[in-house]
Amino acid sequence: MGDFITTANGLIALITALFSLILTGVSLFVAIKQLLKNAKNKTFADNWNMIQNIAKAAMTKAEESGASGADKKQMVIDAVTAGCKEAGVDIAPFVNQLDAFINNSITFANSLNK
Repeated sequence: MGDFITTANGLIALITALFSLILTGVSLFVAIKQLLKNAKNKTFADNWNMIQNIAKAAMTKAEESGASGADKKQMVIDAVTAGCKEAGVDIAPFVNQLDAFINNSITFANSLNK
């Protein structure tokens, strides 16, 4: 009978330890997944800030060029694309956002000029 109790206590301790290990592993997995998600979001925001800075500088140069409106916008897009390529950033997720940013900047600049 003593061996049975010792064996049962050992099995209970083993099952408890395994259950704790599984819970720790799941918790660690969830924490790592959240950290990676936060890092990805931060990278997206950092990339967008970089794109905005490139676009602002490109808009200044385009304005100084004396080109027409559509040509100036294309100059900005080309400059941002080249800057992103050099930085190793994929411009594709930002295309619509960049277009809206340029249009808003144009609208703002035109309202100041009036």
